[in-house]
Amino acid sequence: MLEVLVQKTERIHRQLGSAGQVLSDRIADLLARKGLRDARVTDEIDALEKDPRVAKAREEMDDREERRIKREASELDRMRRLLEDSRKRVGVESTDLKAVVAAALRRAGTSLDASRVGEVGRTELFRLDPNTPVFGHGGWQEALDDLRIRRRGRGERLKAWRAEAPLKAIAFEPARDPQTGVDAPDVVQVHLEHRLVRRLLSRFLSQGFTSGLSRVCSIIGPGAQPRVVLIGRLALYGPGAARLHEELLMVTAAWTEPDRRTRPLRPFGERGEEATLDQLEQALRDNRTPSPAIIERLRASSVRDAGDLEPELQRRAEARRAEVARELLTVGEQEAEALRKLLVEQRERIKKREAAFDDRQLSLEFDKAEAEQVRRDRRRWQAKHERLAREIETEPERVRQSYNVVANRLEIVGLVHLWPKSN
Repeated sequence: MLEVLVQKTERIHRQLGSAGQVLSDRIADLLARKGLRDARVTDEIDALEKDPRVAKAREEMDDREERRIKREASELDRMRRLLEDSRKRVGVESTDLKAVVAAALRRAGTSLDASRVGEVGRTELFRLDPNTPVFGHGGWQEALDDLRIRRRGRGERLKAWRAEAPLKAIAFEPARDPQTGVDAPDVVQVHLEHRLVRRLLSRFLSQGFTSGLSRVCSIIGPGAQPRVVLIGRLALYGPGAARLHEELLMVTAAWTEPDRRTRPLRPFGERGEEATLDQLEQALRDNRTPSPAIIERLRASSVRDAGDLEPELQRRAEARRAEVARELLTVGEQEAEALRKLLVEQRERIKKREAAFDDRQLSLEFDKAEAEQVRRDRRRWQAKHERLAREIETEPERVRQSYNVVANRLEIVGLVHLWPKSN
């Protein structure tokens, strides 16, 4: 009897899938009532399998399972599309991020390659030494603290915590064990928004826009035609010199010798510009410099090249300035309305609490000290209720005004010549 039951149970789960759970529950109930000694149990189990209610459950549950699988497959496809869209939008490969971090550390006075501590699978691991002299000042320790193997305990002295909690290794790609597929322990995959990376990138922002670095460069590109890229920075400011928006604008064109030009350089359209920027990105990865003679020719024409493309840069900056200003006004309106609703909700909650307050209950439910505390709390509610009434009128407008553009600046930050490797 047991052998027959085991075989039937296995067949039920194999053939009926999710609906098999319904039938298993009914079999368990049948056995609990009649036991194994009744020879008619197996016949009744066969009858249960033909029960129309089981067929209905199988139809409904299997259909629900199929819909769930389709829904999950659709969601997985959507997530893949979002990942690809974000990759294209951000456009930062792990090799590019690694190269930038290495360059920033090199300019700071240390080396990323010297920090290499091995690899997991094919992913390289690096461990920075917080005792390196260059990390002893300038806020580096605070950036490195995010890499420590544990958080600082409450009341734990900062110096003792830093001495006892070493840094985790960093990686620029997912560090997973090739055997198990599990993320390697004590490894942090850094990204653009990581505190350490932002600290390193800030060096380029501050030096690139304020120090006397060369603003003109030449690099070998993959195309067959010389090209030039004029780069400008547009910054929009709000009240109190608050920076509301900043972006780089680029104008591209085919380059010709100055003595052969009959008119100024003509900026590319959308397709030509996209191709030029793709070539620039590839050229920056390859990082090859033209010969000194070519560099001198390009240097001599750089002022004229920038002058030819500057009117187009100004035009694009003006269009972007108006577009971004409208977007900022929309954001300001949305945040002002959200703040107004929050303040109104807070005031309504206080109003309801005040309406439910009964001073006579204090003498029944509280002693004198507790009653006085409740009265003080009530006075605070009343004061906050009045303050919220004023803030509902002033704070949303203050937020709205903070998104108004009151000043802007367009600065030419660089000129790049792409010289074809075939020349």
